[in-house]
Amino acid sequence: MSMKSNLLGAICLSFAAFGCAQAPALAQENWPTKRISLTIGFASGGFADSVARIIGAKLGDKLGQQVVMQNMDGAGGNIAARHVAGAAPDGYTILVTTTSLAINDTLYKTKGFSAKGLTPVALPVSAPESFASNPKSNIKSLGDLLAQAKAGETVFLGTPGIGSGSHLAAEYFFKVLAKANVRHIPFPGGAPAKLGLLAGDVSVLSSTATAATIPAMVNKEILGLAVASAERDPAIPDVPTFAELGFPGFLASSWAGFFAPEGTPEGVLTKLNAEINAALKDPDVKAKIDSMGLIVANRSQPESAAYFKSEIANWAKMVEAAGVAVP
Repeated sequence: MSMKSNLLGAICLSFAAFGCAQAPALAQENWPTKRISLTIGFASGGFADSVARIIGAKLGDKLGQQVVMQNMDGAGGNIAARHVAGAAPDGYTILVTTTSLAINDTLYKTKGFSAKGLTPVALPVSAPESFASNPKSNIKSLGDLLAQAKAGETVFLGTPGIGSGSHLAAEYFFKVLAKANVRHIPFPGGAPAKLGLLAGDVSVLSSTATAATIPAMVNKEILGLAVASAERDPAIPDVPTFAELGFPGFLASSWAGFFAPEGTPEGVLTKLNAEINAALKDPDVKAKIDSMGLIVANRSQPESAAYFKSEIANWAKMVEAAGVAVP
């Protein structure tokens, strides 16, 4: 073979390699070129489902592609998370889930995937955990509640269920921070737990401060005792934070977030994060999010990843303190 032929062959190979190197970059730049699937970890009508549909509708308009919703509930959100973790990392299969993803990393010993297999895109909305009492009871403050518990009186703690964020946060608070004994009474959801408080079946309710409980606190149907947020919730400004009441650093909230399979191109993650944050500024979206009692946080993709990492650690200590584990 002549020197000229070798030179031509080398040039052709160089152009081919250049073309291959440019392909991923072009794929990122052109994304999306087909429909996007939002895989929702919980049933229709729930927290994650509502957030996915509100934001997803705007994403379709902004990205110029159809955004379809697929509910894949079960195992506390693990079924959907496992599905997305195993999907192609191309930005077309996105998980929408809740704080359960951070909780389950410690709570479930065997779940078929790791949270490391999912990359946070955006964690845009949240609501703090809270304690409330029945106004007809003699518990008018967090101090009253702790005084009863430490005096040996039986204090019944109502939550939306075993392993929920509300349950784990409360167990951690009473066992580790307050060092007070309570008896946990799990209910099949937040609404039944609130009814149990109103009926006098439990002494205190631990629940997420959302539209399900905020109106009841505002109209004093139930008495808000404290919220586990850094600042007071603007929807219930009369309810103090745990930090104000002598428990600094006790932070616990339920959030909804968007996650992509590990290895999804950075350009896709950045673009999707920007569009989610832009959707949150839409007046229609904002009104719907506000009606759910949720707090908006416009985090970048790296900020979302850092926050999720801190959440895994935060919930791990609560799971371990509660002594709850699922095989």
